[in-house]
Amino acid sequence: MKIKAISIAAFLIILSACTSEPVMTEQTDDGKVQSSNQETGNTLTEIQEAAPERALTPEEVIAETEKQLSTEVPIKMPDTLNVNQGYHLTAKTVSDRESYQVIFFQTEDVIPINNAKLDQLSDDSILAVLSGQNFDSNEAASEEISYQNFEEIGGKPVDLGYSITGYQDAGAGSVYLSWNEGRWAFTSRARTEDPDNLLTDSKKVVEFLESSKLPSPKMYGTGRFDTISEHSRNQILVWQEERTVYKIEKAEGALRTLEIAASIK
Repeated sequence: MKIKAISIAAFLIILSACTSEPVMTEQTDDGKVQSSNQETGNTLTEIQEAAPERALTPEEVIAETEKQLSTEVPIKMPDTLNVNQGYHLTAKTVSDRESYQVIFFQTEDVIPINNAKLDQLSDDSILAVLSGQNFDSNEAASEEISYQNFEEIGGKPVDLGYSITGYQDAGAGSVYLSWNEGRWAFTSRARTEDPDNLLTDSKKVVEFLESSKLPSPKMYGTGRFDTISEHSRNQILVWQEERTVYKIEKAEGALRTLEIAASIK
């Protein structure tokens, strides 16, 4: 009986060895050891590479994007960027010693920073374009700002609220409303037939600035906003910090442009 029990145990061990799928290991050219299933031919490395990439938070994307920049320009980044529900933040960067540019996108799929797929996206996917550039002197940087004192220039006075007076002007099928706040100068533009939109949108900008703080220019900053469409991307905010000029462009609407600037510390 003892011999019979040993024979049965031996048979079961042999049967188990025949039915299990062998796992093979091999060494790659770079010295790494891969394990593979002989039946499927899939290596563990291939399985890991096929795993979906974890979506980073907007704050993580911004932090990782900044690491991609190689420049002597002091980098200015927002604390966060709001994306539409179900979308993900990503970015494309360009930089050299005296300048940098970051294009932020929102995409339905998770796309890594500086991935080639970003070149195939339309402008509608752009959240904003942020850039910084060093100039040879403070004076050269100042020429990029085009700051104006609109009280001195004049125009039709318009009450924008909060004790701020704007000055309206028109020309070439457009109407403009301009005003100053501190070291900032702002101009909104609309079609001649839409002066009410111009006033309404300009008042929204003034109201936003009452509760939000923009970067402090050294010396000046300007904002030029297009109110022809609520989805217009013809927006630009530019300011000087000594010999460096910073810009925010291509955001959808004046308020989103200002929100981004206000989150820069």
